[in-house]
This record gives sequence, structure tokens and C-alpha cells, in this order.
Amino acid sequence: MAVTLELYEVKNLCMEMAELGAANYVKQTRPGEDLISQREAYRLFQETRVKRWVRIGVVSGSRAGSTSRSKVLYSRAELLAADKSEKLNSLLNK
Repeated sequence: MAVTLELYEVKNLCMEMAELGAANYVKQTRPGEDLISQREAYRLFQETRVKRWVRIGVVSGSRAGSTSRSKVLYSRAELLAADKSEKLNSLLNK
């Protein structure tokens, strides 16, 4: 099965993967700067998508404190990886 992509699709894919690489670098070198709140994750990646990723185990949140009312934090790099994976999947399975 041959996959045919337009030049602009390949360019966009390369740019998105570079962004993902930069996010993973930040996650490894400065872990605290990688974490974003659940509200910010919902704003950037859409609430339904984030909830679906959590449900299927693609991303996981962690509480900032020990109480159930503590803020839920997500890794920006994990969210970007899930987002880019969905985009790549849609390009390859047209």
C-alpha cells in the first residue's frame, strides 16, 4: 500500500514533529515547565479530545496536591504527542 502525501502535508508534518521534539526536550530538561493545568489542556486541545485520550490511556493527568480538589496537571509533550499522532493517523489512513 503506497501512501501519497502532498508537499505541503509533508512540510506541515515535519514542522509538527519538530515542535513535538522541542516539547520533549523541555519535558526532559525542565519538567516543571512542561506541566499545564487541565483547564489549559482543554483550551488548547479541546475538552472532548483530552477526556478521550485519558479514557483510552494515551495521556494521564496527575494531581498537584493530595486532596481531590487539587489541580489536575498534564504534560504538554504527552498532549502534543497524542495530537500529532491523531493528525498523522488521519493523513496516512485517508
